[in-house]
Amino acid sequence: MGTKVLLFEALDRVLPTEDADISKVAGRALAKQNIEIHTGMLVENVQPGEGAVTFSYGDQQGEADWLVIAAGRGPDVDALDLAEAGVELDDRGLIAVDGRQRTSKRNVYAIGDIVRGPALAHKSSDEGIIAVEDAAGMETHALEYVDIPRATFCAPNVASFGLTEEQAREQELDVVVGKLQYGAVGAGTVYGDRSGVIKIIGEKRYGELVGGHIVGAKAVDLIQELVNAKALEGGYAEVARIVHGHPTFSEGVMEAARAADGWLVHG
Repeated sequence: MGTKVLLFEALDRVLPTEDADISKVAGRALAKQNIEIHTGMLVENVQPGEGAVTFSYGDQQGEADWLVIAAGRGPDVDALDLAEAGVELDDRGLIAVDGRQRTSKRNVYAIGDIVRGPALAHKSSDEGIIAVEDAAGMETHALEYVDIPRATFCAPNVASFGLTEEQAREQELDVVVGKLQYGAVGAGTVYGDRSGVIKIIGEKRYGELVGGHIVGAKAVDLIQELVNAKALEGGYAEVARIVHGHPTFSEGVMEAARAADGWLVHG
């Protein structure tokens, strides 16, 4: 929109917790929007002034109208006097809870960003349901945090669940990867996004879905199909065999699953 933007990341790539292939595509897309990206870089010596903020990065000096720090969050529980109440914290300073969101203090529950798991609104909402169900004496369920969909609302969208390819290989799984660019299916052309990427991480022995990663238009909606398939104990082979509408971005999910299963049709 005509404004010069500098983006700093302390680690070696943008979105460093996402799958490496996905963060690479996101980085290229951000650079095409004339965002000046500096990775492996810390911002120091920040000085707010009357009309601008000055700072240093590496051996350079910078000046900007606004400096936004959008990294680093922790539980804000110091004022709650939890030790006096008998509520225990874990080794990260979060409130320790079990699978029913119960703390160490009877009848005290905790949910959201002050307990373990990703700091996401939809995760917190489900934890609230779990806590209320347990408090009411109902049967409930513990969350599988690794399978909660993660969404980054940048342009293009980035969404994921489960393990990255690197994490799956570190766990010595029999990894299979299915990858597809949006341009391989009709919707990429129809809706003007041919550069998006869908990547499925599978475990070959049992055909399991162990991770899904998408960058591109509607990624935060598309990821839900893979999350649902995993929750219903389906694998990538099942997703590959489900008929999808045409022309849609969801066809790309089907084709990525076919790629993982060894029979990619369009790609």
